[in-house]
Amino acid sequence: MLAILGGQFVSHHAGLAKIFTLTAPQLAVAIILYGFAASAVPVWLLLAPRDYLSTFVKLGTIILLALGILALRPTLQMPALTRFIDGSGPIFAGNLFPFAFITIACGAVSGFHSLISSGTTPKLIARESHARMVGYGAMAAESFVAIMAMIAACTLTPGAYFAINSPAGVVELRLQMRPP
Repeated sequence: MLAILGGQFVSHHAGLAKIFTLTAPQLAVAIILYGFAASAVPVWLLLAPRDYLSTFVKLGTIILLALGILALRPTLQMPALTRFIDGSGPIFAGNLFPFAFITIACGAVSGFHSLISSGTTPKLIARESHARMVGYGAMAAESFVAIMAMIAACTLTPGAYFAINSPAGVVELRLQMRPP
């Protein structure tokens, strides 16, 4: 929030705005310099503090989203079962069960991915015994975010949800083909 408020101050201040307004070539050079620094500076000096701070931002966002859902208690518009459960819906053609298991596995794999496939996480764990808590904690956080995303999607009316998530013309075509 302070960055947003400070950014407004900087944008209205003529001298500071010039410093932070970069042309395309200046921005390209800045990205190249950062890329070099990220590859040359040791992990503990560059990435550890950045990842440590971004963890608090991510966890804070998850907590604020959860509190927002609890405070607002949004009405879910999507029915528990839609007429598309047989796989004839506008989103994908196929049965429900392979996609349900793929979705569940995706959350678990993503959480574990944050532990083993990250370049920084293995370097930041002090003891091997911490790996389980970090890996499973990441999976739990990932599944919690997925549940909140599902709640957000289900607050939309079904027609709007299908229209947003379908290629142009698919929803209209399916609705025209629907028997009265």
